[in-house]
Amino acid sequence: MKYIFGILISCALFLSSCSVDTVDEQSNKNEVEIQNYIKVQKLTLQKSPEGLYYQINTAGSTGKIKNQGDLVTFNYKMTLLDGTVVDSTSKAKGINRSTVWGLSNTTTVFTLPLTMLKEGESGTFLIPSALAFGGTAYGDVPAYSVIKLELSLDAIRNEAEQIALIQKTYAIDNPEKTSTGLVFKKLVENPTGASVSADAPVLVNYTGRLAYSYVHADASGAYVYNAVFGSGTLGTPTVPFVLSQNNLIPGFTEALKKMRAGEKAAVIIPYALGYGTAGNSTIPGYSPLYFEISVIAP
Repeated sequence: MKYIFGILISCALFLSSCSVDTVDEQSNKNEVEIQNYIKVQKLTLQKSPEGLYYQINTAGSTGKIKNQGDLVTFNYKMTLLDGTVVDSTSKAKGINRSTVWGLSNTTTVFTLPLTMLKEGESGTFLIPSALAFGGTAYGDVPAYSVIKLELSLDAIRNEAEQIALIQKTYAIDNPEKTSTGLVFKKLVENPTGASVSADAPVLVNYTGRLAYSYVHADASGAYVYNAVFGSGTLGTPTVPFVLSQNNLIPGFTEALKKMRAGEKAAVIIPYALGYGTAGNSTIPGYSPLYFEISVIAP
């Protein structure tokens, strides 16, 4: 057993050595590719301690920096050094990309370049494979490819600014703001409808949106660019929804208790009343949520 274990360790060390050699070889190759590109294109770039080459345009800078939980909105064009376009957003079509800053799942090819930008700034970045997609082929990107990224950081919004943006986007004028921070406005009123109480059976239709649009698959499987993260009905005509029997996020529960059957409301839920700093499988932490909620009598 000891002999076999020794062989396995030897093999592991050999493979590890080969792996390190491969990485070093590719790193050196990337450096040569980047230097040749800089020379041919007559660029003047700086090199970061991590090995990324960059040039930053600060002319449009507001000086605003990113903090944990801020929503960062940016535009980019990603290419290979031969000019092949890998991916891009489109300012002309109003299609940008947003991410919640500081979460563990935001570690991507964009993270280091975005770290170097303040709001309103833009830059050109040459990213060696070790800081991009590594030895894994990704779409049109061959393994160990250097990435060129043209990137602009267009907006940094804290939660209050995101809530204000939601109110403006969906024309939620003069809403009520409760002591908990919930933003609430009835879009359709029905003063004679039954109040939603803990044990009153009702049906609830809802559509939930984030403060920003993103590319995702809708219910039909088609890819769309919008802010909707979910929609549906709570309860059925035969088995209505009962508030006391369901574990909803606090903000949704608070909103329902302010409604009657036959009413519709616009509701903005701060993250503390939603999914908190952790988020869930589809909603990032620190995300305020916008719901349109309709209560229907069974």
